[in-house]
Amino acid sequence: MPFCISIASPLSNHQTIEVTLNRFFRLIILLAIPVAFLLAVYLQDKPVQAAGGDKQKSDQIALEAEGRDVLVIDGDTIMIDGVVADIAGIDAPELGQQCLHNGSFWDCGMSSAMQLRKYFAMAPFTVRCWPGDQQHSGKGDDFPIVECGIGERDVAAAMVSDGEAFPIEGYSHRYDGLSKEADNAGIGIQGGDMIPPSEWRSGKRLDGESGRCLFATVVNGHYVSTLDPRYEELVTDKAKLLCSDEQARKQSLSYAPIQK
Repeated sequence: MPFCISIASPLSNHQTIEVTLNRFFRLIILLAIPVAFLLAVYLQDKPVQAAGGDKQKSDQIALEAEGRDVLVIDGDTIMIDGVVADIAGIDAPELGQQCLHNGSFWDCGMSSAMQLRKYFAMAPFTVRCWPGDQQHSGKGDDFPIVECGIGERDVAAAMVSDGEAFPIEGYSHRYDGLSKEADNAGIGIQGGDMIPPSEWRSGKRLDGESGRCLFATVVNGHYVSTLDPRYEELVTDKAKLLCSDEQARKQSLSYAPIQK
């Protein structure tokens, strides 16, 4: 019985090179996709400067003080070296805000501010702050924001990790991850019910919450926080109470300067 043997014609040199190049370009494309994704994440999520003491960061230092000299105004606002600024990347409960945990109210806003004060009061290193990313700050005005570090410790990251503040969306993927970990563990404000700080500033309250207004106006178009050691000295009986630092700013008030 006759049979045929089919012999494939060998590829020409030109065809071999073409096949090799096609495979090479497909490999490049496959590798480029994850690299492009990682690059996009990196560009969107610039690493904060708040921790570390290398020379490049030191050249960019905007504010510097010993921890005991940092005045905490609320859970995300400080005065350092005479400059009032918000800590970038986080939003903490307002000073008079309450949260609900296991059926009981607790002063989560005051707790947040006291935790921030403790970070600075116990700082073993000089506090250094750099200008933050204003574009992703979540702030609608030009109020200064800063990324603060104590040695290798990023203050904003510590606040989020300890359940004392929420991350501002889009500022840092690291903060978002720390917030999820705190939420999973039910730490601090992540372990109860609360009104988001932005909504609390707009007047919304939990049912039964006796939210307090813990800022007060003083002379010459200034205001102070109850955490300020000068509060009793500066505030009179006729002072107008304010519920948040942001409310004071909207009324074109500035924080009472410290006289040297």
